[in-house]
Amino acid sequence: MLRLKPFRLRDRIGLIVLLHALMMVGVVVLFIVMTDSRKIEPLYKLPAPEKVALIATAFEHTPPSTHADLARAFSDPTLHVAMLATLPHAAASAATPETFARYAQALGGRPFRIEAFGDRAPASFDARPAFTPDAVRVSVALPDGQAVAVEQMVIAPVAKILDNRLLVLLAVAAIDILVVLWLASQTTRPVEKLAAAVRADRLDALRPGGPREIVDLTESFRHLRRRLHNVLEERTRMLAAIAHDYRTYLTRLELRSEFIEDEQQQSLARQDLEEMRLLLSDTLTFASESTEREVDDATCDIRTELARIAEDRRARGQDIGVVAIMKPIIVYASHLSFQRMLANLLDNAVRYGGGRAMVRVRAEKGVVHILVEDEGPGVPDESLERLLEPFERLEPSRARHTGGVGLGLSIVQALAHRYQGDLVLENRKEGGFRAILSLRLVPVPSPER
Repeated sequence: MLRLKPFRLRDRIGLIVLLHALMMVGVVVLFIVMTDSRKIEPLYKLPAPEKVALIATAFEHTPPSTHADLARAFSDPTLHVAMLATLPHAAASAATPETFARYAQALGGRPFRIEAFGDRAPASFDARPAFTPDAVRVSVALPDGQAVAVEQMVIAPVAKILDNRLLVLLAVAAIDILVVLWLASQTTRPVEKLAAAVRADRLDALRPGGPREIVDLTESFRHLRRRLHNVLEERTRMLAAIAHDYRTYLTRLELRSEFIEDEQQQSLARQDLEEMRLLLSDTLTFASESTEREVDDATCDIRTELARIAEDRRARGQDIGVVAIMKPIIVYASHLSFQRMLANLLDNAVRYGGGRAMVRVRAEKGVVHILVEDEGPGVPDESLERLLEPFERLEPSRARHTGGVGLGLSIVQALAHRYQGDLVLENRKEGGFRAILSLRLVPVPSPER
């Protein structure tokens, strides 16, 4: 498809307006010049000398009694042939000597006249075809004293156009609208692609195009994206370093807790230290997965992984259901990453969904969706996006027995993004909560013939 060069945006808008104006002015001028506001008049032109000579020869070789029928036979929508009682007297004519010479040569010495009727006859008939709204007639004398008159009207296609002004106007307007829409799409399509790339955080795969302003904006977004990612990675690395250093102090506290004489206080201290250890473990996991940007080539079979997860959960006494999968489904995700993602999603479903969870799989073109559903109270719609933020929980406490510190779903999202997947949270219409983990399908090679 033809594409415009990267002009500035204001140049494109100006070009759209200019072409639109020129086309409409051209249509108006065409119909003002070529048509009358009251009616469409036929246009005339000087008939060809050779045709006039052939008609005169035919009349000379037929009896006078058949001339009327012969005139009707020669006449058609573009040619009018009529009989005159005598050759018209000589009168002023717009025909130049060159035009007379051409007719004299073709007619072989026969007397003839060239007449133009009306005030709008052309100044010269030498410019062929010489169109005029006034009739132009060439008359040739016959041996019996009569004369045959020939009038050549405008060609049929032009007459049809002029007879269908409304249809022509509609056609031009339709073409005009299509041209404007094409030019507008050439301007807006790069903006739409840029917006989609920004929403999907896929600016690296976007090929700059369109007006210069859009190209500059794309580069600015790329620069901003790199800066934001650098800031986030630096913050996450700092968080990981702090969590790692805290483990040293945590180990010291565990050793010192052994010297607490009160057994009840010692038990409570150990419980607090264990929750701190789990918190640090989750923080380090989130930090390591968030800073990892490379896409692994690791793959796993969802059918095998879900069967293993379901068996393990049931052995632990949890009510986990998995809809049967009839064939292997291979996705881009390592075994450990997939197990960690499903573990976090199932923990949430069991904890908040009444102790029961259901796993369904829905495959589409190039993507597979793993749906983890529960029958709990659900989540307020305005809080769904907030659940994916690190350390965000609807329950304000940070106690491990009430749901941890709010890193489980963030870890799942970080792992999904690592494999170019995604995590979406929603409430079920029939009640309960649903987490949708989307991962890319590994293409299955077609069988060889």
